[in-house]
Amino acid sequence: MVNIESKKLLQACLAVSMNFALAECNIPVPDMETKVSKRNAAGHLVEVKKNKLILYSVDDHKNIQIDIKGVDFVYSAAGGDGNILDLKKGVQVRVWYVGCHAPHKGDPKAAYIEIFSSNPLDLPDSMYLKSSGR
Repeated sequence: MVNIESKKLLQACLAVSMNFALAECNIPVPDMETKVSKRNAAGHLVEVKKNKLILYSVDDHKNIQIDIKGVDFVYSAAGGDGNILDLKKGVQVRVWYVGCHAPHKGDPKAAYIEIFSSNPLDLPDSMYLKSSGR
């Protein structure tokens, strides 16, 4: 027999576990097709400096700063990788944040950075920056 307190505790545990399931965060895995969460930012690279990536966001229509401390590599949508410091202004970039969301305060921290191509003249179709995932 289940008492009222046990039933309330069970309901609370179920609610918490459902929230965790809904809050699933799947960062892309380099060179693999996997289920990924919606990208958090997309745009054109403005510059990389002092552990920051400055991106002109296609969502916000302004420059945004992303913390890249500890992120050394970017991954190409077509496969392969490159050093983040070698990126050229104008390349098209998609970013997934740590935990798949921006913090309430401060710059978001990059977990995964994808470029369409290391050549800013290589342009993807118009949906690349607008699509939510891979």
